[in-house]
Amino acid sequence: TVTGTVTGTVSHDYHWLDAWAGASGFDRCAGVIGPCDDNGHGTHTVGTLVGQAVTNTLGMAPDAQWMGCRNMRGGYGTPASYTACFEFFLAPYPQGGDPFTQGQPDLAPHVINNSWGCPPSEGCSVDTLRQVVETVRAAGLMVVASAGNYGWLGCNTVRDPIAVYDAVFTVGATDAGGRLAGFSSRGPVSADGSGRLKPDLTAPGVRVYSAMLGGGYAELSGTSMAAPHVAGAVALLWSAAPWLIGSPDLTDQVLIKSATPVLSAECREDGVAASPNPAYGYGELDVAAAVVMAQSPWTVTLTVMAPLTVMAPLTGTAPLTGPAAAITWVDTHTGYRVQATTADDGVAVIAPVLGGRYTATVSTTAGTLTLPALTLALLPVMGEVDNGTLRVRYTAMPATTPPIRRSYLPYLPNLTQPVP
Repeated sequence: TVTGTVTGTVSHDYHWLDAWAGASGFDRCAGVIGPCDDNGHGTHTVGTLVGQAVTNTLGMAPDAQWMGCRNMRGGYGTPASYTACFEFFLAPYPQGGDPFTQGQPDLAPHVINNSWGCPPSEGCSVDTLRQVVETVRAAGLMVVASAGNYGWLGCNTVRDPIAVYDAVFTVGATDAGGRLAGFSSRGPVSADGSGRLKPDLTAPGVRVYSAMLGGGYAELSGTSMAAPHVAGAVALLWSAAPWLIGSPDLTDQVLIKSATPVLSAECREDGVAASPNPAYGYGELDVAAAVVMAQSPWTVTLTVMAPLTVMAPLTGTAPLTGPAAAITWVDTHTGYRVQATTADDGVAVIAPVLGGRYTATVSTTAGTLTLPALTLALLPVMGEVDNGTLRVRYTAMPATTPPIRRSYLPYLPNLTQPVP
């Protein structure tokens, strides 16, 4: 039995860990059992996530619960301290406990905000934390990170872990007018040679008003202030559309497909103003649009049959016999792919599918057929394509979903609250 770490009558087991507990040297948080911030940065970001007050609601999701892990001391972290916190979030355990025997995966958070970067000066190379982050995402946790504040150096400045990774949702910063902040790091990612598009999107990060260490409120700027807007938006989104919980891939898609596009030629090799781009990603966070999209999923059914040219009219609806057909379903805007296989009856069901524009390729030993681009918007879509080798009947039906819960409505229109 491990004795719980308690402040007054509150136990901090399983929802707080200090990765620097017991470290040598001066530490403002030494001996503090409960949550401790030795810098003020963490308090400000948590305020943007879940902050609420009698006169001023600061947080994106003020009714959400939060847990924390101190991965930096005095603004400095190490690969070991960052890894320790990810390990804790994967399966929370008591302070001073054994993560392998006392870890509780069922107590893991839904989303992790990471307003930090691990540069070479802290001991990180580009791949140092990749496996850690990919493991956490594979467990169904949404990992959000700030893009970095090297934008004044130009393009290819999303350069430090964890913002560079594909398994992370990376956020750049804009001002109150929607303009990209000069300090906000730009992509594409060149540090690992991937050329990966980053950031994924942008959110408010200039003069963001939130809580400060020791009481009171203040404005701070940085991509650190932008990331919690998105992490909080995920908490709100998963509350409004619980089917997304544990599905980071589909959550990524909801956020980028519902974002407000911003055309920019900055850092694009072709010099053409377009969206997405390595400055704004897919655009600006739009929480209201994300909730509406998530509450309106579709179901797509594809039936693969033999072509009419080789079937008698009365048996023309029979499924194609032989090996199953392989189907690749592709979002034409984001490139997101879903692989499916037909069952014995020749039918494949793809669900849930988000609204948007898609195409599909059906492949069998007999040949390949590509469907025309299908737009899923308001009304059901159905049709049939026959290329003489294959015949595919398709239907796309919107699911019946409840309206947005009234309790969420006050938080949807505003990404930040005005300074009183």
